[in-house]
Amino acid sequence: MEKAAQAVVDSSVVRNVVETPKAIAAEPKAAGATDAPAAREAARPSGMPDADWKALKAKEDELARKERSLRTLEQNLDKKLAELTALEKRLKKMLADADVLKDAKIKHLVGVYTAMKAKSAAQVIESLDTDLAVKILAGMRGSSAGAILGLVEPKKAAKLSEALTKLQTPLEAN
Repeated sequence: MEKAAQAVVDSSVVRNVVETPKAIAAEPKAAGATDAPAAREAARPSGMPDADWKALKAKEDELARKERSLRTLEQNLDKKLAELTALEKRLKKMLADADVLKDAKIKHLVGVYTAMKAKSAAQVIESLDTDLAVKILAGMRGSSAGAILGLVEPKKAAKLSEALTKLQTPLEAN
């Protein structure tokens, strides 16, 4: 019976199952870990074949190394998650700062176009991107925006008016 058990332990099937992966085998042993045969034999249940006990202990050692490896990976993931969270906060702040700057520029343009004569402003508004033109007109008083829109080419004025309406009713589906 002893020879059969030894043959099983020595077989490639058992060796492949029990063998430690190279990355885990490279880890240092735990501070309290010992390979002394006496310490391993002390807790061995009576009547358990030597080969089974050795295979069981090898498996236990392998699981302990894998647990250490998993804890290390978990710590690395936690660190990466913290870095990503910090990066996300920085990006949100940068986007908020960019929006504030963009709003300030739009307000400046509103002032510039309001100060212009309606005919000149209308000529420039006609050539602007529709979204920018709408933002500028939306920032103006109704009388100034109306005077400018009255001088804009009718098809463009209609487009701008529709876009202004959508801008002022954001709850409607686009």
